[in-house]
Amino acid sequence: MIICICANVSDRAIAQAVREGAASVEDITMRTGACSGCGQCRGHCQAELAAQDAVRMASQSSASAPFSVPA
Repeated sequence: MIICICANVSDRAIAQAVREGAASVEDITMRTGACSGCGQCRGHCQAELAAQDAVRMASQSSASAPFSVPA
C-alpha cells in the first residue's frame, strides 16, 4: 500500500529500509524519499521504527535469557 503519496513510497519499502538499518525518520527519508513532502506519512515511519525496535529488543532478551533443561 502506498504510504507516502508525495514520493510514491509503499509500506513495504519503508519496512525494508528499517530492516536494512534505517534508525530514524531521516534515514528512511534518505533511503526511500518518504517524509520529504507534506509529512503525512511521518507517523507511519515512526511506527515502523518503533515496531522494529520492539522486534530487536525481543530477540535480544530471548537470546540472553538463561537456558533451562526440563527435568
